[in-house]
Amino acid sequence: DHSVTSGIISAINRTLPQDVYVPFIQTDVAINPGNSGGPLFNLDGEVVGINSQILTRSGGYMGLSFAIPIDVALDVANQLREEGYVSRGWLGVSIQPVSKDLAESFGMGQAEGALIAQVEPGSPAAEGGIMAGDVILEVNSQEVDHSTTLPRLVGQTSPGEEVELIVLRDGQRERITLEVGEWPDAGPEQSDGDSVQLGIAVQPLSEMEKPQ
Repeated sequence: DHSVTSGIISAINRTLPQDVYVPFIQTDVAINPGNSGGPLFNLDGEVVGINSQILTRSGGYMGLSFAIPIDVALDVANQLREEGYVSRGWLGVSIQPVSKDLAESFGMGQAEGALIAQVEPGSPAAEGGIMAGDVILEVNSQEVDHSTTLPRLVGQTSPGEEVELIVLRDGQRERITLEVGEWPDAGPEQSDGDSVQLGIAVQPLSEMEKPQ
């Protein structure tokens, strides 16, 4: 409460190792301990992000700050209200960056896209015809400029929705349309009806258990 810091946005769509699905806003705004969850304002007083974390060597406020874009935060809030959990799109592939050497071997003009290293059997990618060795260049006309961009674009897609991919295969660009699945860890836990997501089981008090 009662504190504010100012700074500039130095990058957008940043990917952090622990959360590849969030396109973080990078700023040099000081985030002190306890400030996470506070709003990131623009000069018009509009909330453009939710301050999330700081990358610091000293352990203090000096470092790089990261905020969750407000549209991502609102989407999460809406899903929690409507479904009780957050779901993300899923292809079922392992990917790796396209290095300069790989790009040259594929006949690409520049290093871009996400190289498919492995396709999980029975996954949406496998059913859609994606193969190991493919390079995904676009998702719904959005460029995959780096391998870390692919999980973010797919994760923002609703499960069950079709996506159009531009794939480089054997030196040729191909257009593949497939249905995105749901991230396996999403959704309410399956149970016999007594367990809940809090990890506890409940039952009504018996007459003997009620306070006398």
